[in-house]
Amino acid sequence: MNITNEQHLKKDPKTELINDLMAIVTIMEDYWRFHPENEKQQDVVEEYARLEAMKASIEDDLGKLK
Repeated sequence: MNITNEQHLKKDPKTELINDLMAIVTIMEDYWRFHPENEKQQDVVEEYARLEAMKASIEDDLGKLK
């Protein structure tokens, strides 16, 4: 099967749609963690603070590598 450069560079619409669907589902799953109807809902303020602490720690580690 010979595939020309033009055919190789064309994006497969089905693949693109599947990739889009996977991205949307990933975002929805992440949002569900904080959704009011989720019985195991996480506190977004606490989660944000935890992420801020992780960010500061990583930035600190990066600063030490300079």
